[in-house]
Amino acid sequence: MRPRFLLLAIVAVLVLTTLGAYRHAGQCGFVNLDDDAYVEFAPMVNKGIRSAALVWAVTAIHSSNWHPLTMISHMLDCELFGVKAAPMHWENVGWHLLNSVLVFLLWRRLSGAVWRSAFVAALFALHPLHVESVAWISSRKDLLCTFFWLLGLLAYVRWTARPSVGRYALILLCLALALLGKPVAVTFPATLLLLDTWPLRRRPAATWRQLVWEKLPLFGLAGLHAVVVFIVQHASGAAHYAERIPIGARLGNAVIAYARYLGKTVWPDALSPMYWHPGYWPAWAVLGALVLLGAVSTLAWRQRAKRPWLGFGWLWFLGTLVPMIGLIQVGAQSMADRYTYVPLLGVFTIIAWAGGELVTGLPRWRIAGALAAAAVLAACFVVTQRQVRTWENSIRLYESSLAAGEDNPAIRYLLGVALAAAGRPEADAAAQYRRAIELEPDYVNAHTQLAMIAMRHQRLDEAQAILEQNIRFEPKNESLHSNLGAFWSLRGDLARAMPHYEAALRLSPDNPGLHREMAQIAMRQNRTADARAHYEAAIRADGWNAMDYSNLGLLVGNLGNIAESRRLFQRALWIEPGQEYALRNLAALDQIEQAQKK
Repeated sequence: MRPRFLLLAIVAVLVLTTLGAYRHAGQCGFVNLDDDAYVEFAPMVNKGIRSAALVWAVTAIHSSNWHPLTMISHMLDCELFGVKAAPMHWENVGWHLLNSVLVFLLWRRLSGAVWRSAFVAALFALHPLHVESVAWISSRKDLLCTFFWLLGLLAYVRWTARPSVGRYALILLCLALALLGKPVAVTFPATLLLLDTWPLRRRPAATWRQLVWEKLPLFGLAGLHAVVVFIVQHASGAAHYAERIPIGARLGNAVIAYARYLGKTVWPDALSPMYWHPGYWPAWAVLGALVLLGAVSTLAWRQRAKRPWLGFGWLWFLGTLVPMIGLIQVGAQSMADRYTYVPLLGVFTIIAWAGGELVTGLPRWRIAGALAAAAVLAACFVVTQRQVRTWENSIRLYESSLAAGEDNPAIRYLLGVALAAAGRPEADAAAQYRRAIELEPDYVNAHTQLAMIAMRHQRLDEAQAILEQNIRFEPKNESLHSNLGAFWSLRGDLARAMPHYEAALRLSPDNPGLHREMAQIAMRQNRTADARAHYEAAIRADGWNAMDYSNLGLLVGNLGNIAESRRLFQRALWIEPGQEYALRNLAALDQIEQAQKK
């Protein structure tokens, strides 16, 4: 078979088998794990492409992150298909197909090894650990980031063959787009150094100083973006969870996570959308993981001359996982399947080249090796196809996690929320919240849901006790103070509500939701100056809430400032075209101005 036809045949088989593994993706819906915040109920996204939304995507922080390319991608989906899950899932599959083909073409160009590269790409396409990145709409960021990361690697290979300013600019552009998709691409320049050692073998012809020097613009761009992300996550409170986990526990979990990722790569069972962080792992487990990592690292070092692919793959795995390994803790997870999307390329490379070396050295084993590779891919195909179906809806996703043996407070809490949203009996949801509390007694999210249930049944003393207990659990959590303030506000006791709102504002002075609540209370008390100050503070903190502009527009209009009122209503309509409240008030302003002219 001619080389070109062989490559086309491999690509065709890769695409068809991947489509087969993900053939149920279109039957999956939205899940209550970020899909609601990213797309389903996100007003700046779910109304499609418009000028305000594009400006928002580029300038605003969303879900404690800044990834404008990802948000624009979701907007485009809503523009083209509406708020429908099936097309979005199929688009994710399409990006995964592109990435899988790029892996094959890139690895083949780098190494010249067709079948080994095909095996790496097939593992990448079919491995069950990658289902989360593909079957979860909110994980579009992984797919976009990886696409531009791989294009950047291809651009780098072209640049090393014939350096030019234009080719280097293309590498920078690819890195910028990858970072705008997801910040984990900060390790991209380091992967170029790995390519320099193998398979490009630019060392020792070029010194390390030369290799690093030529990549300084790339390191600079990645470093600048890392600083921006760090500031964003701390400002939004996403990194505050680290305060509950000492650095020693985070270091121990990082070591364990590396070992667990390797284990799930070899035997991908008990997959879950949330692996709970336990705090400190047993010392024997951390020591065992350290021994494993040390042994493989030692082997890679000793084999660096004879088997450079071993060090390449191992350092790729270790290095590209660094931003997600939990040294800077964001959220309650100890690890996540989606974090393996790029890092496992290193492990897959080791598997492919080790297997290829084995059958090359033992020709009689060639058929057995091919059959073993086919069996591995077939097993991945079956498990991946089954895992895709678990993303059908929120309830099935979390029940599948429980059935697989991954039972933790977050899974129970999210399942309870999903059951309530689906209209299941209240007792079923409450049972999940209580189970979450059994697993983690100070899990305030579950306690808050139980407090809301108690309020619906007028068990106000019980609700009050729960909300006060939550504050004792997390005294620096502004949301818990705000919840207790809302409780007293609903009971009509503003004197008892205000101290809690004020405490929340002291903890989070730029919280727009708190300022909105305070503004509404001030309006009810006819304190218009205070209300105006709080609405203006809410707009400074979050300038993309159309209702804030409309409420402030009505307030200043009532104070007689018609021009300012009109400007605020027009701003609200720019953010949310067709907002009835703003349209109605603008019409009223027109009538007032016409009456004044008469």
